[in-house]
Amino acid sequence: MVEAQAAQETKRVLVVDDEEGMRLTLAANLELEGYEVVEARDGAHALELAAQQRFTVVVSDVRMPGLNGVEMFRELKRLQPDLVVVLMTAFALEKLLEEAISEGVYTVIHKPFSMDHLARIVARAVDSPAVLVVDDIPMVAESIVATLRTAGVSAHAVHDGRAAVQRIVERGVDVCVLDLVMPVQDGIATCEQIMELKRPVTVIAMTGHSVPEMVNAIMSKGGYTCLRKPFDARELIHTIARARGDAAA
Repeated sequence: MVEAQAAQETKRVLVVDDEEGMRLTLAANLELEGYEVVEARDGAHALELAAQQRFTVVVSDVRMPGLNGVEMFRELKRLQPDLVVVLMTAFALEKLLEEAISEGVYTVIHKPFSMDHLARIVARAVDSPAVLVVDDIPMVAESIVATLRTAGVSAHAVHDGRAAVQRIVERGVDVCVLDLVMPVQDGIATCEQIMELKRPVTVIAMTGHSVPEMVNAIMSKGGYTCLRKPFDARELIHTIARARGDAAA
């Protein structure tokens, strides 16, 4: 427990890439951002390191000899279940990446990308890798949270807009899945208050009503997208992963 807390305090990042030049560049840039960086030359090496020490975030290439990045991710999660994993790829690999996202990968970024882009993603992943679900119907909110947790996504629920804003102030949250139509304080007002906090939180709206004016309003206030209820788990999980990558672009 003490070792895990120490890793969080020092923000230890594991960089995994079989291309030495890329690995060194990533490591050097993340060190400049203040992280303690450990390098692994491939998936097997990463597993050896993860068995010996705790990490906050792993940044890994997907295509590598031996274990690919997705296979490595699965093994890493067995060693350190709370580990946040960001995957990088220059290839489509649709099925493989879809599987990884469905199993809880934080996000996938596509090469080439800027180092500033990567630094912003890592900062969000280190500081607040959790989803907040806001719905005034407790059964709906809790059901969405249970689905996300089953897929390996850290998630919590509140049941009104005011509680959502308070939660974001008090605890780390990087994505808020927000119902539009709620009593007392609707999703528009809640989104507005979230944006005023100046925190790196992405708002994904959701609604089961035909309210185009509200959808337009929340998008104009910085919302990422709006999902129509009922939506399936895969759609939400993939939207969260995509939003996490896009938010830092």
